[in-house]
Amino acid sequence: MALFGIGILVGCVFTCFIFRLFVVGNLRVDRSDPNDVPYLFLELKKAVESVSSKKYVIFKVINENFISHE
Repeated sequence: MALFGIGILVGCVFTCFIFRLFVVGNLRVDRSDPNDVPYLFLELKKAVESVSSKKYVIFKVINENFISHE
């Protein structure tokens, strides 16, 4: 049973490492205006050519409102 738990832990760490290695940028979601659809901003860490040549890419999603509701 202990080996099973260690195997799951190693698999989780390996998966997190691989996903961080293949992240190509950030996808920022701005919901500042509640009456409007969210605005999406793409921030690439790699060149556009390297991203557009792939079939699948991984983005880190960041929810951030640029205009405060004060």
